[in-house]
Amino acid sequence: MPVFPGPIISPPSGDPIPDAPWLEHGTDFRRFPAAYCALIKGYCLEGNVENDFVVQNNKAQRPPLYCVESFFLLMWQIRQWYHAPWMHWSKKGREPLNGLTSELATPPGVIAANQKRYIQNWACGFYNTPGAAVFGKMWRDPNDPDWSGDVKFPLGTCVFKILLTDATEEEIMTLKGAPTMKGVIAPPGPTPDNAPDPTTRNDFHTDLRLLQVDFAVRDDRAPIGWVFGAFMYDGRKLNENPWDRLIPVGLMWGNSPELTQNEFEKGNKPTEQWLNPDAQKLMDILGGTKPSLGWNGRMNGPVDNFISACASCHSLAQKTGESRLVFKPPPVQLADGRWVPQNDASTMQWFRNTPAGMPFTLGATSGDYSLQLMIGWHNYQDWRNSNKSPVSKWWSGKKFYCGTLLGCRRVHRTPCDGEYP
Repeated sequence: MPVFPGPIISPPSGDPIPDAPWLEHGTDFRRFPAAYCALIKGYCLEGNVENDFVVQNNKAQRPPLYCVESFFLLMWQIRQWYHAPWMHWSKKGREPLNGLTSELATPPGVIAANQKRYIQNWACGFYNTPGAAVFGKMWRDPNDPDWSGDVKFPLGTCVFKILLTDATEEEIMTLKGAPTMKGVIAPPGPTPDNAPDPTTRNDFHTDLRLLQVDFAVRDDRAPIGWVFGAFMYDGRKLNENPWDRLIPVGLMWGNSPELTQNEFEKGNKPTEQWLNPDAQKLMDILGGTKPSLGWNGRMNGPVDNFISACASCHSLAQKTGESRLVFKPPPVQLADGRWVPQNDASTMQWFRNTPAGMPFTLGATSGDYSLQLMIGWHNYQDWRNSNKSPVSKWWSGKKFYCGTLLGCRRVHRTPCDGEYP
């Protein structure tokens, strides 16, 4: 399994941009979104596909030149990737073969008309060295992690996630020829209409198929300081390498906060994003019931909850216990099939443009769009509490509730992983 960042990884010194092609090349994501996506896809997959994403074996190399006494010495540098720590410890933690964690299961018919049951989706995320260094700083002392202030990832940070599904080619026809990865996943629900329980696991592996790849990169040209993107697998493509059959779904560099329900119903669309028309055509061909990729046309991946959006979901990353991270009230479906918010002013709180390094909730502590950082912290705190004496547990619980401004329990459900409406 890939390594996680530890104390040996120090915060990057100097300029991280030379190994950040989306910045080095100056590619304008607004004018050339497809080219921007292609740069980042190549960056994330290079050296990892060949190693089945055992990323510590990555041999992706780039040759900087150094002048040594009038001779040029060619130095080869490995691009390193890392897991986020403490994603393993919980009832829904990593499965043992490839470190996959459970994602939101997809109800019958949502992605494709032939999908007659809940399908399971499992994923694994990876940070490059600038991003992993933030974790390394936080976890410098593994027994006393330090999240004492707002987190802000440096320019040059890239995180990507491969997402695989237990759906078959018959259920989602575009999965034909998709790369596979083994995972020890949950048993199916008691009926096709019941979601599986990811806290229980099979005692055998399942071959999972590639469906989606997500990414986020730090780029200060974006209003939120991040650019989010997604790809989906298209088995109709004839590329020899199946990873080349990934097509961009779109890019998102802000939440389009001006797009209220009233503006949407006037016919306006999100402005701080790009959606690939080929991806929308692919979703239409599959014939699923998902009304849009994200809320009111915002960008989201095929398996993601349509009541949210990529940037909206991740903006909720902040220190555990400081707010309830649940989209309430949920939208409702009208008789004509439209989904509308019960309270649009409340809903639009989830679509503000929160700058990088700033918390979602005033007075909270930012996790800078990293849900894995937040969840890992939560898992560690729960593990530590579970190993205390009964008296210590009681006392720490009292201190926790007294010290929490909003009096909330540690809740991690977000618009992207909550139940479908």
